[in-house]
Amino acid sequence: MQAMAHEPDQIQTQKKLQAIQWAIATAFFLTLFKLSVGFMTRSLGLVASAVDSLMDVLVSSVNWIAVKEADKPADREHLYGHGKIESLAGLFQSMIISASGIYLVAEALRRLIRGVELTRVPVAIGVMIVSMFLTFFLVLKLKRVLRETDSIIVGTEALHFKTDFITNVGVIAALIAVRFTGESVWDLAIASVIAVYILYQSIGVFRRSVDELLDRAFPTGEQKELERIILTFDPRIVGFHNLRTRKIGHQRFIDFHFEIRGEEKFARAHELTEALIKRIRGRFPGADVTVHFDPEGGE
Repeated sequence: MQAMAHEPDQIQTQKKLQAIQWAIATAFFLTLFKLSVGFMTRSLGLVASAVDSLMDVLVSSVNWIAVKEADKPADREHLYGHGKIESLAGLFQSMIISASGIYLVAEALRRLIRGVELTRVPVAIGVMIVSMFLTFFLVLKLKRVLRETDSIIVGTEALHFKTDFITNVGVIAALIAVRFTGESVWDLAIASVIAVYILYQSIGVFRRSVDELLDRAFPTGEQKELERIILTFDPRIVGFHNLRTRKIGHQRFIDFHFEIRGEEKFARAHELTEALIKRIRGRFPGADVTVHFDPEGGE
């Protein structure tokens, strides 16, 4: 029975690991592709993009390790499991994404001051188009796995590669503008816009990761829905207290006491408790629910 209980978690873990493996393979291919063409054409832009793809490989590799560790079952030293490893990885990745945005701003300013002339633009456009299509299909796959697992790591992977896709589109547009106008300022302008977008998105990932590390309660809407479920489940339930909620990775934890009126038999109170837990898990699948029942007015 215990092995069967862990089977859904193992399936989710495998889905997340396979998605991240696809991300690593795609980023590694793009690194080699951009780097070889970059050296062949002496394009500094392609070499820089290859370095960015190499960073994707490193970050995704860290995330792969984090998923394997985060989904390990609870043990004697980690009674609530290892889910916060996933939150730490999300925090790390948000910092990497932020660093990328800051680098783009700094590089745009440097080029604006010194002036940099782009060379062999058509070849660079071709490479970025291939990169764009590969990244697009990877993001679709990651988003599908995200819907199935609600994993913060898969979510940040999807965000990271979505950012790469948008970056590719922007770079292509800028290169086309440079090709027809001969002005490198288009490249600097699109880089600045992308940098602002990256920084904005990374803030969201950072906040979510910190919230999980600090055991923040469910969002207000989910919290109110949970309270409604408790109070409307059965007429014998007249109140509740000590409600505590938190989310770690894809795992939700719910803990509370509820008060019963007019029920003195322990067996019936226990049946009511089990039925309430089942109802809560119907709304929050896989939640770890701990419930205590007290007589009316009890604490």
